Amino acid sequence: MIDIGRVFATSWAMFRQRFWLLLGMFAVFFAIQIVGSFVLGIVMALMGAAGAVGIGAGLDDPAALTGMSIVFFLVMILFYGAYAVLALVQQAAMVTIASPLEEPSFGTAMVRGFKSVLPFIVISLILGAGYLALGAAVFAVAGVAGLGGGTAGGIVGIVLILLFMPVIIYLACRFSVLIGVVAVDQVFNPIAAIRRSWAVTEGRVLGIFLATLVFVVLSLVIIGLPFLLIFGSLLGSDGDPGAAAVGAILLGFLVFVPLMVLYAMFAAAYGAALHSELTGGGAERLEEVFA
Repeated sequence: MIDIGRVFATSWAMFRQRFWLLLGMFAVFFAIQIVGSFVLGIVMALMGAAGAVGIGAGLDDPAALTGMSIVFFLVMILFYGAYAVLALVQQAAMVTIASPLEEPSFGTAMVRGFKSVLPFIVISLILGAGYLALGAAVFAVAGVAGLGGGTAGGIVGIVLILLFMPVIIYLACRFSVLIGVVAVDQVFNPIAAIRRSWAVTEGRVLGIFLATLVFVVLSLVIIGLPFLLIFGSLLGSDGDPGAAAVGAILLGFLVFVPLMVLYAMFAAAYGAALHSELTGGGAERLEEVFA
């Protein structure tokens, strides 16, 4: 069992002590995402212009149009793939900065983040294949049970599908510190990282689940307030929003954006604190955090 109170105390301490480093790292990756989106917009505009010129010139060959569609599809896949990889790099860098097991260093965290790219891709493929296989097996059994017909078969199928969710939650808890294992512990071998995450979470699933549940509930409460403000104003306007409703909506957006930034920063601190707790940070290693 882990010390849930210490996990959140450490999260808050790291969030406060390394606030500007975390904010700076978030800003760097946000700028990279903006530039990437701008470049994608230019590429899409050029491809659209080329397609319009081709159609205007009578180049309506189905093969050419199909080829253009395929290129467009591949560009979109590459963009969103790069975006997902960049998100993993950002999270790895921010967890490294927020870790009480590391001396705060912007450059080191950035390097660790980019070094984690290949391991994260391989780990994602391995775990994704495992989840798909598990899901396929569960739904196959549920389908076979349903073939029997009748109420009993339907009930068995529903129960099997419902039991699939606790399994997913259990596995999520067992692999909850993979980012810290790769970026902070520098275990860049994907198989070794998976095995280490499995080892350090052994016997601590309930504690991880409870701590993460508290984190999720707090996140929903804090981030959900702007949404309630926005949609409450819209629902109360009866289709004719007045000045008060418009002001409330603008205020909701102005509050929501900074909250999302702070949430990303605290989420990294929470991930770092959970990793520290599970891998031996303990009271002795954390004394200087609370000094």
